[in-house]
Amino acid sequence: MASEDERAFEAVTLANSFVDPRGRAAIVQWFPQSVVDLYDAVVARPDWQSATTLAERAFVVISALRDDPELEARYRADVEAGELGFGAGEDAEVDAAIAEVASSLGAVAAMAPDDGLLGGGGIGESWSPDSTAAVPADDGLLGGGGIGESWSPEPGAAEPPPPPPPPAPAPSPSPSPAPSAQPPASAPPAEAAPPDGGAAPPTGADEPSGGGAGSEAPAETVQTWLNAEVQGGEQKLEATHSYVLAVFFGEKSEEAAGAAPAAIPFGLGQATVDLSVQLVSSDFTVPPFPQQLRVGRDGASIGQALFPITPLHDGHSTLSVLVDVQGNFLQRLELEFDIGTTAAVDATAFGRPAGAAVELQPRTASMQFMPATGGYQLFVKGVTDEQVFVQLTDDELGARIEGVRKALLETVKDTTFALEMDIPPDLAAKALKALAFAGFRLYQAIFSGPFASDELKKVGAWLRESLADDVTTLQVVSRGFPVPWALMYLTDRFADDELDWKNFIGMRHVVEQVPMREISALPPAATITSTPDLSVRVLYHDGIDATMPSHPVAAQRAYWENRGVTLGEGTKVDDLVHSALSPTATDKVLYLYCHAVSSNTDSDSSYLVLTGDQQISLGQLAVYAPIEDQLQSHPLVVVNACESGDLSPDFYDGFVPYFLAKGARGVIGTECKTPGRFASEWGIAFFDRLFSGEPLGEAVLGLRRDFLEKHGNPLGLLYGVHCDTDTRVDPALAAAAAGH
Repeated sequence: MASEDERAFEAVTLANSFVDPRGRAAIVQWFPQSVVDLYDAVVARPDWQSATTLAERAFVVISALRDDPELEARYRADVEAGELGFGAGEDAEVDAAIAEVASSLGAVAAMAPDDGLLGGGGIGESWSPDSTAAVPADDGLLGGGGIGESWSPEPGAAEPPPPPPPPAPAPSPSPSPAPSAQPPASAPPAEAAPPDGGAAPPTGADEPSGGGAGSEAPAETVQTWLNAEVQGGEQKLEATHSYVLAVFFGEKSEEAAGAAPAAIPFGLGQATVDLSVQLVSSDFTVPPFPQQLRVGRDGASIGQALFPITPLHDGHSTLSVLVDVQGNFLQRLELEFDIGTTAAVDATAFGRPAGAAVELQPRTASMQFMPATGGYQLFVKGVTDEQVFVQLTDDELGARIEGVRKALLETVKDTTFALEMDIPPDLAAKALKALAFAGFRLYQAIFSGPFASDELKKVGAWLRESLADDVTTLQVVSRGFPVPWALMYLTDRFADDELDWKNFIGMRHVVEQVPMREISALPPAATITSTPDLSVRVLYHDGIDATMPSHPVAAQRAYWENRGVTLGEGTKVDDLVHSALSPTATDKVLYLYCHAVSSNTDSDSSYLVLTGDQQISLGQLAVYAPIEDQLQSHPLVVVNACESGDLSPDFYDGFVPYFLAKGARGVIGTECKTPGRFASEWGIAFFDRLFSGEPLGEAVLGLRRDFLEKHGNPLGLLYGVHCDTDTRVDPALAAAAAGH
């Protein structure tokens, strides 16, 4: 029989592993199926949600095994087969928890026979560790050398690498399908009714997570409902009183405080999707850590995520439910209560206009900005436990963005930048100084201004120091926050003699800007299918060639005529309104090579300019090509606005929501006017990369680095991505014809 110390050590180590901020994905990656199922059972328990210390969580692990003998038997078999190992604990918090649990187990043992590994109810009676179990070798699997520290990074610290895998065991049976935890009585029925227009529940829901070779379950996006329900049916919440909020997916709950349609992505053969759910609020006390929900192809979650909440005051109070897939933003449900009254809860669901790709890829860094009185609320998962207030008015933010725009305009107005591709080092250095100064001031204004809190400064330090130098996708989800993130310059202290293009976010990382808006339609997948054909519509301003000796429009036409796509072309406003933006359009790419002008006072007055200087404003588009006439083909919209008279990031604060609301999968555009020759060369190089199957975000980042390395030209930074950066063309097209 194992001693109380040994049993306590194992329970604490497992509990500590289960609060890893990477969630269930880390458990699946490094542990056998029995531990994955134990994790599912543990995190679904109310006593796990209410546990506040590591010792309390360890007792939940003990109880979960005691309550499920079949699970305990499979877990014990994996231990005996050598698939788990336990090293020596060296973390002070872990050691203290072990001592507390061991002491409690010892008290129980004094009153009852020793019942095994984890204590209580005989769960370990048949478990017989070998004689080496008292001092097992450290195999890197479950600890040794401070497992608590490596699995709970401090804000501002780089995320540690995952633990090394355990020694390869003998081949084990296929993982067991579905976790053993049963949904509570209040969970929705297994056959969830999707919202109107939703797809019928598909087959294949009984397969293990991730599916396998030969699985017939299709890649698709399943429609369901996200429910947030106050347990007990409370109609009136009182300040300082504690309640439990249950979050789950399935058919719409009539008892929910808030419910919203949700679109859950499933890959080919994938039977379940694991979602992370977290609450954030400045008006409620909420748990600081997320919980996991596993959702099947019927749209229903296995059990519920239970969160203890306490209103802090009477009156208007907001509680946000954040849902992501492996750190990739999926949905945000805003619940607005009137504490102390029986007033109905107002619920608003925000989601990704082009998100919910059939297979959402992991995001290691994600920020969410929402408007608030006097500034914005910022949440960064894994860095902050709650929302951080950014005290920054629209005018102040606009001034810093205008500073970046002025530096850009001064750069592109230079004759060499305007006419040449190759930029001399001295001119590039001058541009670097101006752009870096403006980009650094933008960084300071948001993250280290005179009113910045310590928590906000920690986020700034994380952004500056903790993101890896290799390719990382920085996802910025925002509402009304049109920051040119690629042009933000990161450094601790600004020094003219230590400037480097690599310090611009856009030269270091893929930057994915996701406008957050109310969910109204099922979003498209990230794959642009090229079969049976790839339909592209290109609209030009032919007058550009009259002022540009390089004749970029002619170069664009020659490229597209030899690109092997189903091509539609146009030069007039009518071609845009009545063809490209018609609900019957079949284009998968809409490419605008034209002028664009923004208004600093009214986004409706911003406009596009086509051949003959024909103009159409955003306001006119909203009337004559309304968003109600959805683009069923979900085109990628690329606005390559060259030689524009006036263009600022504010331009996209109007046009991006318009195109996305109309059904576009995403928008790529320039942050200010761009030299015609560079715009032409960039467009050709971009589409060659995209059509070759390269993910969109990597294509944009690769072009920035290529133009800088080969030509000393930094203007690739001008292009902003408002789209899922995993968007790609599949199957890939053949290379472009030579001589385009």
